[in-house]
Amino acid sequence: MEQWLPLFRHLLASPAPNAAAFSSFSSGDAHLPSSPPPAAGLLRLLLSPAPTLPASDPPAILFQTLPPLAQSQALSFLASSAGLLDPALVRSLAARVLSAPSGKYDFWARRGAHHLLDGLPQGKGVSVDVPGESLDEFYEPPPWLKEAAARTRPVLPWLPLDWRSVKASGVCSGGGDLDRAGLESLVLEQDEDSEMHEVECVPSAPSPSLGAQSVQRALALQKEILMAESILVSQRVAKDLQQLCVESRNAEAVLSVVQPWKADDDTVRVLLSSLMLEGDGMHEKGPALMLCSLFLPKLFDLQRPVSSVLLSAALDLCKRHPAAALEAVLLPLIFGKDGLNVPQCDVLTRIIKDCMHPLHVTAFCHRLLSGDETERRLVCMPEHRGNIGSNLVWTESLFALFYSILNQDICLTPSTTENLVSVIDEMASKLPRSLKFGNFLLCFISKCWQESRIHSVLLERAAEKTDTFLTKAILAKLRTAN
Repeated sequence: MEQWLPLFRHLLASPAPNAAAFSSFSSGDAHLPSSPPPAAGLLRLLLSPAPTLPASDPPAILFQTLPPLAQSQALSFLASSAGLLDPALVRSLAARVLSAPSGKYDFWARRGAHHLLDGLPQGKGVSVDVPGESLDEFYEPPPWLKEAAARTRPVLPWLPLDWRSVKASGVCSGGGDLDRAGLESLVLEQDEDSEMHEVECVPSAPSPSLGAQSVQRALALQKEILMAESILVSQRVAKDLQQLCVESRNAEAVLSVVQPWKADDDTVRVLLSSLMLEGDGMHEKGPALMLCSLFLPKLFDLQRPVSSVLLSAALDLCKRHPAAALEAVLLPLIFGKDGLNVPQCDVLTRIIKDCMHPLHVTAFCHRLLSGDETERRLVCMPEHRGNIGSNLVWTESLFALFYSILNQDICLTPSTTENLVSVIDEMASKLPRSLKFGNFLLCFISKCWQESRIHSVLLERAAEKTDTFLTKAILAKLRTAN
């Protein structure tokens, strides 16, 4: 057993062990056996009897004595060399894990067993029926994080740690990409975002309805906004609108009556720059209300490039409130019933490139592709909800948007990557001659190969359905990577 201790140390120390890494590790270690190959020897060792466990049927094996981390790491290492292993032994180990009663092995061990079977040469793998097996657990955090999430306000959607503890720990003052202007700002924005979520998604005391006097003032402001002909008039109207929103304590109802989105672009630009929806009546959702009542409606029916003056003012607000931009512009527009078009794609590309931290973009991609409707939390005025559908419409422009996202070296989550592979497989036959789809597919393979290599068969099948001058390059990239 001692001769295998260096191997176990390697498996425990490496987050994603593979054959190449182990080869370089073992070449300088004289204690490891040279024959049989390390993966084959490890597989036999894991299947050997475990004398420390009581007798059972089937007999207990050494694999069962390992802690969950070592189990998943060992399976990950074996999966990297599955094609070189005895298929019968591979199936024996994987079947023990997948057919065990629920709760005996953790999720990542079962996931590793699935990958181990997938790595067998074609025709040698078998499917193992797992009663009650569900991938829903993939999206669930571990129990200790669930308990923490119930007591704290999360820093990020997938990391339920208290933002105050992150600030207090001094992380924000360190170097790197997330410096004081990075992580600390992101944490504060996430706190603001979570405040807004509580108002939008958690039932609370109803806001007071507008009184007759407030309605009359709102209607008067509506006329003034539509007739504004100078910057000074627009600034005065913005000040009056801000005062009415704060006094009424129901900014959304005021904006629904005023309908500022009907004003021309110059007036809306002034409102975006001058209106400050703050105070007790805003519940920290003022920036989102501004974007969804002033900027978003201009984009729903956009058929030509948006005016530069309007875009400049909107980008300035999005830079200061990226979380609001995500939920009041990006998500509602992408879920538009008619799908994304070229001018809309150009606007969203600018927002993502100029206004968002990579972590915001990662969260956006996860909520777009992997989250359910409760996670999306779109912010939209009631008058415009009819423009938003419940499902994504995959257009060439949406693939172009993801192409620009991937070119910013955004790290996608495993579930997001897997869902993108499914979309690629589905849409390849519908967009065979699309250069935008081809560019996205080539970029996806280049940037996300490590996460998507287990889906190489699906990706190659999708590439073969395309018919552009990029097809040969895509197939060559796939075969070289393999």
